[in-house]
Amino acid sequence: MAGSEEMMFPKKSPTWHTWNLNTILNLLTLVGMLAGGVYIWANTTRDIEDLMKWRLSHEEYHKERLAETRAREASFNERLRAEENRGNEVDRKIDNLTYRVTVAEQSAVSITSSIKELQAGLNKYGADLQVVREILQRMEANQQGRPGR
Repeated sequence: MAGSEEMMFPKKSPTWHTWNLNTILNLLTLVGMLAGGVYIWANTTRDIEDLMKWRLSHEEYHKERLAETRAREASFNERLRAEENRGNEVDRKIDNLTYRVTVAEQSAVSITSSIKELQAGLNKYGADLQVVREILQRMEANQQGRPGR
């Protein structure tokens, strides 16, 4: 058996460190966590930069829309003022025409009453002329020796 003792593998020196399975798994987990942390940090940084760019472009978009809206409001207000001015002008013209129609109606009433007065006067003069004609005819008949009517 003495020979079998010599066949045994030599013992490892006590200075050589042995690595067991738990140590390897712990190191792999640490490396994996560090890699995952770096990956997450890089993605988060990229996402934050993308969000900042989006926010800036979105704010710019809203500024442009606000400027367009204000320009439309100004244009609308300008058109509204112009329409109000035209409306006021039309109202003045309507008032003027109403006044003229009223004056024309009053003139027409005055002219109608004048015409009626003239007709009454003409009728009176016509009757007077008829009487004068009859008187003249009688006078003429008396002068010619004919009896009057």
